[in-house]
Amino acid sequence: MEDVEIENDQKRTKSRSPSPGIKSTAVVKYTAFQSPVGYARLQCNTDLNMPPSNWSAAIDSYGMKQILAGSPGFSSFRMAQMFPDCVGDVDVISGAECIKKLLKLPYQPNGTVSMMVHRVENTLLLDDFDVYDYLMKSEWSWLKDFFYENILKTMSEQERMGLTLAPAPSSALQLTRAFLSHSVAARPPPQPLPPLTSAMCLPGKRPFLPEPETRTEEPPDEHLYNRNVLWTFEDIQMLIGSDLPIFGDKDRPCVSLRLRDAREPINVLTGIDYWLDNLMCNVPEVLMCYHLDGIVQKYEPMKTEDLPNMENSKFSPKVIRNVAQNILSFLKSNATKAGHTYWLFKGPQDDVVKLYDLTSLCPDNLDNPFTTPVAMLLYRVARNMIVTNRSRHIKQLLEHVIELLKVEMYPHIVASSHYMLADLYVPATTNPANPDFKEETSDCDCEDTDYVADYPPDTEDICEDKTVDVKERAKSEGNSLAVQMQGLDLRDIGDRVYKDTRGERKHASCTSSTLGSQPPDRCGRALSHALKGLLALHHVTIMKSKEEERDRIKQQIINEEQHPKMANPLEPIKMNYEPITKKVENKEHTSRSRRRKRERKTSEKSGNCLIESTSTIDKNAIQVLKEKKVYPTWHEPNRDDKFAWKLHLKTLLYEKICLCYATLAEYSYSNEQYGFSLKYIDMASKCQKLLSNMIIKSKVVDVVCLMGRVGDNYFQMSKKWHRLEQFKKQFETDHDIDSRIKVELESDMAEEVENVGANEFDLNISLPPSELEAMLWSCAWYRRAAAAPNAKRAELLRRLASVGNELAVRHMHDAQQIYAKYDSEPDKKDPKAKLLLKQFTATSRKSLECLDEATEIFQQVNDTPNLALLYCNKGRYMRFRAHCSPGGFTTEKRRLYSSAEQLYAAALALLGPREACGARAVWELVAWELSCHVYTRAVLLQDHADLHCEVSEVADALKHALKSCLLSPGPRQYLYQFRAAMIYHRLGSLYHSQYRITQEDGPKRRTLLNATRTNYEQASNMFASLEDPGMFLTVQLEHVAVLETQAAVTPNLKLKSLQSAVQLLRQCHSIMTVLKEKDPDEQKEQTKIDENDEKIIKTEHSLLSLYENRLHFILKSIIQYCRSKSNKDYEKITDLHKKLYCASLKIKKDGDIRLYAASVCDVLVDMDAISKEFE
Repeated sequence: MEDVEIENDQKRTKSRSPSPGIKSTAVVKYTAFQSPVGYARLQCNTDLNMPPSNWSAAIDSYGMKQILAGSPGFSSFRMAQMFPDCVGDVDVISGAECIKKLLKLPYQPNGTVSMMVHRVENTLLLDDFDVYDYLMKSEWSWLKDFFYENILKTMSEQERMGLTLAPAPSSALQLTRAFLSHSVAARPPPQPLPPLTSAMCLPGKRPFLPEPETRTEEPPDEHLYNRNVLWTFEDIQMLIGSDLPIFGDKDRPCVSLRLRDAREPINVLTGIDYWLDNLMCNVPEVLMCYHLDGIVQKYEPMKTEDLPNMENSKFSPKVIRNVAQNILSFLKSNATKAGHTYWLFKGPQDDVVKLYDLTSLCPDNLDNPFTTPVAMLLYRVARNMIVTNRSRHIKQLLEHVIELLKVEMYPHIVASSHYMLADLYVPATTNPANPDFKEETSDCDCEDTDYVADYPPDTEDICEDKTVDVKERAKSEGNSLAVQMQGLDLRDIGDRVYKDTRGERKHASCTSSTLGSQPPDRCGRALSHALKGLLALHHVTIMKSKEEERDRIKQQIINEEQHPKMANPLEPIKMNYEPITKKVENKEHTSRSRRRKRERKTSEKSGNCLIESTSTIDKNAIQVLKEKKVYPTWHEPNRDDKFAWKLHLKTLLYEKICLCYATLAEYSYSNEQYGFSLKYIDMASKCQKLLSNMIIKSKVVDVVCLMGRVGDNYFQMSKKWHRLEQFKKQFETDHDIDSRIKVELESDMAEEVENVGANEFDLNISLPPSELEAMLWSCAWYRRAAAAPNAKRAELLRRLASVGNELAVRHMHDAQQIYAKYDSEPDKKDPKAKLLLKQFTATSRKSLECLDEATEIFQQVNDTPNLALLYCNKGRYMRFRAHCSPGGFTTEKRRLYSSAEQLYAAALALLGPREACGARAVWELVAWELSCHVYTRAVLLQDHADLHCEVSEVADALKHALKSCLLSPGPRQYLYQFRAAMIYHRLGSLYHSQYRITQEDGPKRRTLLNATRTNYEQASNMFASLEDPGMFLTVQLEHVAVLETQAAVTPNLKLKSLQSAVQLLRQCHSIMTVLKEKDPDEQKEQTKIDENDEKIIKTEHSLLSLYENRLHFILKSIIQYCRSKSNKDYEKITDLHKKLYCASLKIKKDGDIRLYAASVCDVLVDMDAISKEFE
């Protein structure tokens, strides 16, 4: 039982509607007067014809004078201007009387409806349209002709008289006004609430933009309702303006007062009026006061939910609901064009309410009186969306503003609209290096089933059961103008809810107008709008001379700098507060689609914080100056100060142009379009020059960034010089927009800038004539940028040093080519040879100068890794000079190689130990270069050995090179191991040669033999581990040759030496297996390389052949030696080697090295078996 009571309590709490059968909620957005107003019941027989004592005070203090005042035109526009955040969210914005008039259509068949309908986004604006009042205006002759020809001719005289919408106030209304004044309780009148004003922008976040303008000849729109209410009726959300007085006391805290003649019953229309008024203002009951000829008789309270069931005035709330839904569906399906003026009209005897598109009637040379208010409202809504970070439909709204307004009359608004469009494509927060333009839809959201596209669908698809044949109706009414008209049949309007076909047409009519994601597209469109904005400012008319206006603005800025606005100590400072955790309010009676839309808009308002990753952004890119106030001393201009607004908007537009060109320059640079990049940098510099010298100064980009990027472009051009013609075409080709912007820049430079000489933004960019000049120009731009004090100076110096290093390498390469030509000259004393030598010397000197400059710069900026690399490159330069030095290994070459080694050692000392080095890759590179250097020096010493080179010196050089080989695990471990094996091989060859030429037998010879065999063994073991068959066989055969030499020169050790040689040859089984299993494709490739390389003398096949020959020869030598001895021990040795020799004869020589090696493997296996038999 308790659960049921709790559930009932929850239901009662949930349903806040004054009429529980209908879903209705009302939220007051703004009220001009405090409510409810205290009231007192009048005594019986109170004469209402007598004026009350508080007549004037009650009327003025509580807004009761609005009761007699009719709703003026454009009241919906006034509300939309007051609450631009509601535009697009609500379905309808209108006064309460317009809504009631539409909802009473089924119960008032002879009534007249005449309203103007406008569409802004998904919101309809409804206003009463007094036909006779507006037809009296001479400039509306086009509407007068249409009205007479198509409407009045079909009406009777009585129907014509019923077209007047605003009758004069009757005596009943005067009596009601007196009754309400009498009922106000006697107490001090409340103070009126301050008027609602909309903020222009968020200070410090977005620039000031001009307010919407109005003209004096427009209809008055200053009517301010007593309250503005956000009314949700079923699934329809409306912003309503209501003047209903609301009263309250202790017994009835919220009630509406009604005065009724006791002799007249309440009719249906009056009952609907009372019921709708209470629903719109969320009033739970009405207190009726009955009178006879102005004499109060009695009071009778009645609940709002009981009003539909009163005697003589019964009506169905469901019928009212169906009427509201059907009319809204009809209007949204047909009034689809934003900016168009629609006329909703129903004559006294018509069964159909008609909707005319009047925009097509207005001649081009005449101004539609509704065009300007509509455009200004669209402008305000779009501007409010930008301020609140809502991007949906902004593009569409601003395009309509530009289309509707005449630029000659409203240049500031048109220019501001173009600026906002440009900012939509390229926001002010764009990072040129990483624009992050996401593919987003600006004008259409295909998930929003409440939104209808801005293009009218085909007539055949519109409102089944509600439309009438447009062509037939036009013919019957004699319509000679091509006006679009739709009709809604009223006979069954309240019986059921008609099928809404908008959702079916949604997907077909929704054309997704995307902003694009590519920087060229976005920046191109932004530049187009910025240019149009500049052209619009040409139409600004200034009463005084430009010189006077310019002096006035200068003086104003000086005054603002000297007298800044200070905070008032008596006024609190407003702070933009947003709670960390937002409470989600579950509002009732909200359709699912509207909830989805609200959630999307909430997420859009929250925004996303973009975190820039330094790993993906070029740190050398052009940067926008973000950490600054846009105008530190410039406040919002006066609304009527046209010259100040012109300067302000011109500054904003040129800022946008500068940002677009900076973004395009970065995009072109990253896509290797260096001609475009240079051209866009030149345009950005010209824009910045103008901005820096205008009265309202601004700085978007830093000149240092521009200069640095110019240097980058020249350097990259030098690397891709073969594309010079392409870069030249890019640089010299101007788009039409670029040409027109140049014209505007030159014009404004002459107009705005006075007495300006040389400027830091005068870059004067051109294309370099040669590849070398491109590199030199790059260095010049880096020097120019680094000369100015800035935070990026160290980075600019690094880039200068890097290009200097590249220049040094280029000069080194050129010098090498010059020396090759000089070396090919037969006569070194010839003038041509002397000239080449002179050029070589000069070019080499330039290379060294560039290296020295780069080294000094890296020392200055304390860049240790790059400094180590520079030492490494200087070491290469020393090796290059030594290579170009004529003669053998002379003293000059020794000096150069020694200097190179010192430079490599200095580089390693800078980097520190390998384990603790922060730049491990650089350390590895320098160590490898050092190893290459000492190895090359040792090889040159060995290959060019002369009288000046001692054997010990060569051996020491090879051992020194061996120490530089890092055999521990690392990126070049294999290369180091191979080099170490080669060094061991060379050491063995060195000692081998000395062993052969040494004639005397003694300790020296034995030492050389041991050193030779030891180094050969080390080399063969390393080559075996590297699985290099060629070098392994080479080393083994040379080792065998040493033993053969020993056998020849030492008779008593002949047998032992030859047996050792056989043992070495039999140890080749593992390497023969490698050859046997060699990939045939690799073999073919190796064979091809061997055929093309004339320096390779011994191939693997020839080495196998030599291996076979030496094996046969040594075995025969052993057999011969043993047979010459008579000792029985030699007979056993002879038998063994005979069998080994017989086995070796089974080797089958083959052209296929795999088969050849396989045969050798089989023989070696057999020889191992034979040896075991004799053990």
